[in-house]
Amino acid sequence: MSHRFLSNRPFTVSKNIPIEAEKTAVGPCHYSVTVKVPGDRVTQEFDHAYQGASRGMKIPGFRPGKAPVAVLRQMLGEGVKEHAKEHIFEHCSGEAIENLGLRGEVLRILEFDPTAYEVGEGQDLEFTFELETLPLVELPAWTELDVEPAPVEVTEEQYQEALQGLGANHQKFDEVEDGAVNEEHLADIDLVYFLDGEAGPEATGLKFGLGSPLYGADPDKYDEALRGTKAGSELELDVEFNEGFSIEDWVGKTGVAKITVNKVVQSRLATEEEIAEAFGLESVELLRERIQERQAFDNRQRERDRQASELLDSVVRLRPFDMPARMIEEEAESTIKSHMERMQQQGATEEQAKEEAAKNEEQVKIDCERRLKNWFVLRKIAQQEKIRVSSKDLDMAYRQISAQQGVDVKLVKDYYKEHKMVDNLHGDIMESKARALLVDKIANQREKAVASVE
Repeated sequence: MSHRFLSNRPFTVSKNIPIEAEKTAVGPCHYSVTVKVPGDRVTQEFDHAYQGASRGMKIPGFRPGKAPVAVLRQMLGEGVKEHAKEHIFEHCSGEAIENLGLRGEVLRILEFDPTAYEVGEGQDLEFTFELETLPLVELPAWTELDVEPAPVEVTEEQYQEALQGLGANHQKFDEVEDGAVNEEHLADIDLVYFLDGEAGPEATGLKFGLGSPLYGADPDKYDEALRGTKAGSELELDVEFNEGFSIEDWVGKTGVAKITVNKVVQSRLATEEEIAEAFGLESVELLRERIQERQAFDNRQRERDRQASELLDSVVRLRPFDMPARMIEEEAESTIKSHMERMQQQGATEEQAKEEAAKNEEQVKIDCERRLKNWFVLRKIAQQEKIRVSSKDLDMAYRQISAQQGVDVKLVKDYYKEHKMVDNLHGDIMESKARALLVDKIANQREKAVASVE
């Protein structure tokens, strides 16, 4: 069913023959609405449809918009009737929602098939549709909320973990004298591709190991050829030039890769001194300072996220509210489907993915309900506190995404507009602002309480 009647335009019900509307609760935030439309109102709606279809037409002998409906019916014929039927359901459903006091509360209209009803001019019409309403969220007073802050100081363990990660990202390769390529040792190689004796793309100083096959080569043959090689070894492997190869004319053909092993190396984590040098820092002490600054920022952000989550849970606990059951089910189904797709991409079979999903189904529903309730609480906070998302907020978000992805900010904007994702980004910013406001209000409240005691 069309949702156009959920627009903010007012209904001119005072000029229409009234309809009857009755709602029955089906479940939490879920209603069945029955609408009774008198035959005279059905005729009136058909008249409206004909008048609307003739808007802008020049009809000889009549001023614009003044032609009688009988003339319009004769001119426009049967083609307008289907439009008129749609107009009746749309207009009368919207009017029923307003008459029942649900305007602004409707979340969505559920499945409705207008073709299941016969509509005849001058004949009474009764139809039923279902809708879900927004949950009724009530916020407690800020003074009812509190959360115990946790330490955010950077620990030595955190520093060492960060250092290890940086060491892995800037790993070094030490030559192994008289070493051979095996599960622990890699080959430092020069590589040239050939097709019918013609040299193609080449690369030097590549680090290759067992289990990391060469482009276009058979993995087993590659491992067999590379295993046990030493500095100075030369290899040739048959390769297939597949779609996407840099020389388009070679695609689909078989050539060879000539490999020269320069040396055998073993990888290791970079030391503190080597990491500092990689970042252009003068000392290990300065490296430690920079790492701890970043970790302190991350700790503070994680602590704010934790506090926001606990505060949102407190709101729901203090002022419980119901959610549309179908919304929770659909969110859980979507989450499970995404999880199954990720599992299959990582190598799991469809059956394995289904079994894993079945194990976690109940917990997924619980998590989805919690997530949805938190979202509606944040929406209520945004309304109450009059939080707005400005064009500057959107521009800042685009710039952040641009920096993270390493692409031009204009490309980011165009992508979000083209894929109709601007509203989602708007919602994410609104949610982030509401979370920040919630945490800041409680923190300020706590500071004032401490100050008053002192």
